[in-house]
Amino acid sequence: MEILERYELILTQSLDELGPLAIPDDAEKQFELQALLAPDLGDILYRLTIEHSVAFTPFRETVISLIAEPHQAMASRGSRGYTDGPFAAHLEHAHPLILLALEMMPPDAPF
Repeated sequence: MEILERYELILTQSLDELGPLAIPDDAEKQFELQALLAPDLGDILYRLTIEHSVAFTPFRETVISLIAEPHQAMASRGSRGYTDGPFAAHLEHAHPLILLALEMMPPDAPF
């Protein structure tokens, strides 16, 4: 499994664990919902990186970079049934929440 595919799997599993997202149409209500859910999502993401044997800080930095700044990062997804395409495109509805959760989480302290 490629690293970007593993990162997408962690993001997908974290959102599944968080529960169904009913994103309101109103921008202010979206911000309120993100503020409520981001700390829990950050904790879930951290735990899942440990469970998947992925270092949290590189995961955090890479995901923030790939979502916040449009890239042409392509991830092979043949094993999960997705076609090749931009990183985490199937999670676009949750990108603002993911970014907020990761930005709220501090990077791991160096040893």
